[in-house]
Amino acid sequence: MSKQTASITSDYQKDGLTCLSLEFDPDSDGWFLYGHSEPDAAPSLELWNMSEEDAKDIAQNDWGVSQSDWNVADSNDKPEARDYNGTVLQDGDTVTLIKDLDVKGAGVTLKRGTTVKNITLTDDPELIDCRTKEVKGLVLKTCFVKKI
Repeated sequence: MSKQTASITSDYQKDGLTCLSLEFDPDSDGWFLYGHSEPDAAPSLELWNMSEEDAKDIAQNDWGVSQSDWNVADSNDKPEARDYNGTVLQDGDTVTLIKDLDVKGAGVTLKRGTTVKNITLTDDPELIDCRTKEVKGLVLKTCFVKKI
């Protein structure tokens, strides 16, 4: 989810709000505007499912936040991929399989304990790309692997 934040100047602070955050939700294909009393506090104001322009217009008219006041958060924020134990996985890690897996289309069964080196994370935190001796282009679910 893309996120932008902005501080509310003291002249426009009301209802205890000192900062705003704007987040895009791909499921609803709309923007959500949240008002916070502190940057890390839970939102006490929530406006949802609008265009980015509408959200920024509301922020400017109600709280004096101009277009240039918005800070874009790091867009490389990807959900963390975790193995079945909850350990965070990273590109290049080595993992082992925790159960026998039948590979569709290859006619091969990868056995429990098989070591898979140099994994690659995907955009989906539940899937990793990898290769074994038997199967070259393999996508595994993270719930079937354990980081070594």
